[in-house]
Amino acid sequence: MKKKKSQPVQRKRGLKFRQVIDANWPLFKIYLLFGLVLLVLFTIIMVKPVYYGIVMPFNKFLAHSSASVIILLGGDDIICSGTSVSTSGFAIDIAEGCNGIYALSIVIAGIIAFPAPWRPKSVGLLLSIILIMILNYIRILTLWYVGKAGSFLFDVMHLYVWEFVIIVLGAGFWYFWYEKFVKARADSN
Repeated sequence: MKKKKSQPVQRKRGLKFRQVIDANWPLFKIYLLFGLVLLVLFTIIMVKPVYYGIVMPFNKFLAHSSASVIILLGGDDIICSGTSVSTSGFAIDIAEGCNGIYALSIVIAGIIAFPAPWRPKSVGLLLSIILIMILNYIRILTLWYVGKAGSFLFDVMHLYVWEFVIIVLGAGFWYFWYEKFVKARADSN
């Protein structure tokens, strides 16, 4: 009896990489542009002249304006020095990641990367700056009062709750911007 020579099994090959890219190019282009814009914005933030000339003074402004709001809300013995706000027994420091600039950069990158006319993009950029900065003030103030109360929740609020809230609201704002300014405009044309 003769043995049959085994024939190589012919497997159907899926789409080739290039075909996948070509079929999804508009989406890949958005992802690539988003990543590139984010990389550029994060790099700009970390360049020493920008960091020390813009970011650090902005952090000081946040600390001083937050201290002013705390005083207006009845806070006493508030000391503000540089990027720190303190009172007897408690202090917060507006550090690099606490100023809302990174969250704002992500929303800005999403708006710039999305294929839309520049008029809706400019509206989205302006509104995102206002929204993220207001959210960040609320974040700083709530963290102040939670920390001042001596609550064990300070770290949870600081590291998890507010990070989640700002990310979700930033993404929610982007979706709102898309629905109200991009999609609505496209539907009306």
